[in-house]
Amino acid sequence: MRYLVLTVDYEIFGNGTGDVRQHIIDPTERMARICQQYDFPLTVFFEAEEYVAFRENAARLRKDLGYDPAALIRQQIVSLLRQGHDVQLHLHPEWYGARYEAGTWLLHPGKKTVDSLFETQAEVTNYIASRKALIDEIVAQASSLQQVRAYRAGAFSAQPGQKLLPALSENGFIIESSVVKGLHNAGQGFDYKSAPSSKGPWRISQDVIREDPTGPLWEFPIYSVMGRRFQQLTFDRLRAKFSRTVPREKQRELIAQLGIRPRNPLSLLKFLWQPVPLKLDYHNISAKKLMRWINNAPKPADRSPDVVTLIGHTKEHIDDRELGKLLRGIARESDFKVISLTALAKSLATKDVNLAVTQA
Repeated sequence: MRYLVLTVDYEIFGNGTGDVRQHIIDPTERMARICQQYDFPLTVFFEAEEYVAFRENAARLRKDLGYDPAALIRQQIVSLLRQGHDVQLHLHPEWYGARYEAGTWLLHPGKKTVDSLFETQAEVTNYIASRKALIDEIVAQASSLQQVRAYRAGAFSAQPGQKLLPALSENGFIIESSVVKGLHNAGQGFDYKSAPSSKGPWRISQDVIREDPTGPLWEFPIYSVMGRRFQQLTFDRLRAKFSRTVPREKQRELIAQLGIRPRNPLSLLKFLWQPVPLKLDYHNISAKKLMRWINNAPKPADRSPDVVTLIGHTKEHIDDRELGKLLRGIARESDFKVISLTALAKSLATKDVNLAVTQA
């Protein structure tokens, strides 16, 4: 049996732009409805730091927007849990201590990792405990089965992790899922080129890409296939990144990050030929190609679970039909099973590395 995890990062845009109803609530509702047709659990990586900012500024946001973003998020998370979906922890440290002024969010772009927020291990451990407790409190209203045992770093920035990983372990986390083999970003401070595998999993303790057979955490990377940058220029990806629902400020920021500017043809060709990992992102890759990659993913060489982790983003969910195609394809494969990270964590906690999962 090959197990698939459908994860989605539940958030607005990383620079603080976007509308919670348009970029979180509505697309998530549609995604969950499609998953329900096949009885597939959706694993939602809930951006808790954004939620804290929305909750602390509820009065001003209600005045400016005409609604309370935090209240809508809380209501939807409870509904998702009652439907059998999964909710895990996701953090963008830039949102810690964010200020809302004149209708704009002022973030802290220099704070790219959880390690950078605090000086001591105790502070980081307490911080992770507080954000986990926030989700636990919401979960308690809806599900006795759900457990917050998995973490994903904002913008995949889980390195260096010397304080983050012990904090996760101390707070009962079992799974970390931020690595994309081959991905590196000097500005964000991570380099996953030497990760042990594009599919995993492997055990970790001090670094997400350094295997430790006795580590308390498991790294389940987002599955990726190495390709060239020009292969990212698909219709689905361009539509997700540059549709009319994406704030123009975010579009300009993305173009600047990619270094897209007038240049000579040779330079452009070199740029497009750069090797890059292509993530199993169901909002940027066609269902047909995703099914091929899922089928061709290598089987584990040892007794590790045969798990393929996919990713999506609420703000990039535009076309219900393409997600429906993917889920129909998965449902037709008798040796595929979609599971939640809660189910996976429970199996790992009982040392059932063969993943005899009977419940999603």
